[in-house]
Amino acid sequence: MKTIAVSEKAYTRLASWKTDRGDTFSAVIERLIPPKGTLGAALAAAESLPDLPALEIESLENAVAATRQKIHPAWK
Repeated sequence: MKTIAVSEKAYTRLASWKTDRGDTFSAVIERLIPPKGTLGAALAAAESLPDLPALEIESLENAVAATRQKIHPAWK
């Protein structure tokens, strides 16, 4: 058992990933953060994440499109 200090913002974000009252912060961290340096573990962790809401998907698509518009002329 170890004690760590996190900011209030980090605590709030971590707490939002708890799935039920019995879920612990250790369980959340182990579920979401793969072991360092293992692609297989990173892919498995990504597959276990919940689907993004449509609004968040749209926001990400818009951000990628805006970035592409800025970068594209540099490649000409």
